[in-house]
Amino acid sequence: MPANLTDRSLRQQMWRPRSTPELLTGLGLALMLPWFAAWLSIDLAIFERFVGLPFLVATVAATLVGRLAASLVATLASGALIVTLEVLPAWRLSSPHPEDLIAVVIFVVVSLVVAYTLALKDAANDEAGEAAAEVESLARALAAERNTIRQIVHQMPNGVVVLDASGALSIQNERAHDLLMFRPEPGLRLESDDVPWTARDTDGRPREPASYPIIRSLRTGEVVIGEQMVIERSDGSTVTIEVDSAPIHANGDGTIIGAVASFQDVTERSEIQTSLIRATTRLRQLQAVTDATLTGLGFDDLAERLMQTLRRVLQTDSATLLLLDREGSTLVEHSTVGASTAGSQPSIPIGTGIAGKIASTVSPLVVDDLSTYEVARSWLTEMHSLMGVPLVFREQTRGVIHVASRTPRRFTSDDVEVLELAASRIASALERATLYDSRTAMSHALQRSLAPTSMPHIEGVDLAAAYLPFSEDDQIGGDFYAVFPHGDTSWGIVIGDVSGKGPDAAAIMGLAAHTVRATARYESRPAAVLLALNETLLGAEHVTAERFCTACEMRLRSDPRGLHVTVCLAGHPMPFVIRSDGSVQRVGEPGTLLGTFSDPTLHDVTTQLSDGDTIVAFTDGLVEQRRVGIDEGERRLAMLLSTCAGYSSEEIVRRIENELLPSVALDDDVAIVVIGRPR
Repeated sequence: MPANLTDRSLRQQMWRPRSTPELLTGLGLALMLPWFAAWLSIDLAIFERFVGLPFLVATVAATLVGRLAASLVATLASGALIVTLEVLPAWRLSSPHPEDLIAVVIFVVVSLVVAYTLALKDAANDEAGEAAAEVESLARALAAERNTIRQIVHQMPNGVVVLDASGALSIQNERAHDLLMFRPEPGLRLESDDVPWTARDTDGRPREPASYPIIRSLRTGEVVIGEQMVIERSDGSTVTIEVDSAPIHANGDGTIIGAVASFQDVTERSEIQTSLIRATTRLRQLQAVTDATLTGLGFDDLAERLMQTLRRVLQTDSATLLLLDREGSTLVEHSTVGASTAGSQPSIPIGTGIAGKIASTVSPLVVDDLSTYEVARSWLTEMHSLMGVPLVFREQTRGVIHVASRTPRRFTSDDVEVLELAASRIASALERATLYDSRTAMSHALQRSLAPTSMPHIEGVDLAAAYLPFSEDDQIGGDFYAVFPHGDTSWGIVIGDVSGKGPDAAAIMGLAAHTVRATARYESRPAAVLLALNETLLGAEHVTAERFCTACEMRLRSDPRGLHVTVCLAGHPMPFVIRSDGSVQRVGEPGTLLGTFSDPTLHDVTTQLSDGDTIVAFTDGLVEQRRVGIDEGERRLAMLLSTCAGYSSEEIVRRIENELLPSVALDDDVAIVVIGRPR
């Protein structure tokens, strides 16, 4: 049996036609045509010698309509009629002839073979026709699908390029034509020299075709998402594109048969991003310069920090500040970072050299190659490129700032803008720094003038004092103390804390110290001295609006029994008394703050210091800090003082400084006065 018969569909078509009406028609013919063949064989003499021929024709006709099913019915019917009409009558009239039966069998076999052959041919023709129709249908569907895909690709807003397995362009849509300004010939390879555009990275580095995203997808199977390239087109214009690409795989085995890339014009977005990056960079650079100028540093420290900052943000090898001398005729190198300037550098007259030219023209200068200029400072010969701007404050040139690089460097307009803005801030900051140095010196001198340079010698009294400012800058604190004669043979000691800081505080301190000293000459009671100070502060509107203070005024009198100390408190912490046995007591009675009420409540309290006893007076900065409340601070101080029995006044001051005060910056000024009765 032919191999084709193993196909189930083909066997089914051999046995019966596809439609049921054809099958019924064939079966009907298979039953009717053998009777017609029998009539022909009896009535027509032509068939006397070929009795089976009409029946064979009948079988063929039934087979052509109803396939093997009709052929089998027609063959059986024909065989039955032949036996009935020809064989059996002959056997009744004469002796039987076996060859008649053999002839019937041969007829049946021949009929079946002919019918089988015809059915097989018809079925094969039908199968081939159906296959051809299916192939044609698939071809039409494929063509329609390819046409649809092409239409979709050509209508996409992004550029689309498709490569075949060899790297040749097979599809390029209209948007790709517009972006690339190029219509390729069929089969053009993207890696050939005939492609009229070139590509580079966004940082300007050229790209070889092998590095294009679509080529990488084709060669290695890489999937690329959002990679940017700059395309230089045939007319010299450029466009920045963002590319996505992927390989095209064959069904089943994963073989790469092509690659597709989609890309869009991101030129405007890229320019915006670049502008944002540049703006952000400039803001960071300016912020760094601003931060440096806002620090409370002296002139020299500030200049050093600013040069370091400029060198870092502009990524140069050196940064230099030159300032005009007092006469304003020459520039002097004040500070340089990033370069060795061993030895004294020469002064530069205005108008000569690079820096002198910048100062005289009051305009920026960019030098790409320093070897083409004559330089006055030897270390500049190590540099290749330089950028400098003048320092101008209130329309007056104060100096020059320049930065330099050892390697070739093209300074941009953005770099110049950053340096100019930095120079403006630096000029202002340096002006403030100069004022700061002057103000700080005056403030410290005023602070020193308000505190005793040394403690006076008082017979039978051990005195020590300390003042610790909370800030090292120009802010004058409000704490003060003073020692002075108290009218008769006694001595007066005052410790206090005025409101505010700075010049206002200095005014109140000077007023308080003068008033106390003057009043103590004729008033023996501490309360009377503080009442006079209160009246003075109330009438000091012309000095400052903030004119109140706390004070502890003590009068010291010695006799053979010991040292008598009369204490008066005006809103001030009560002093501690350390007895010789180590016990610690408070002394005094709280009173009213000075400079607030016209009739303050003030009390004189007298205590006696025997040999070995000590009294410690202090301002609230010693016991009141952010980390510790005033109650806890006083408790810690009392515990420390309980271990100081037998110590000298100076030793007690040192122990308070070393063991009680924090190592970090204070929250407030601290003044301490220690009065002891030696053993």
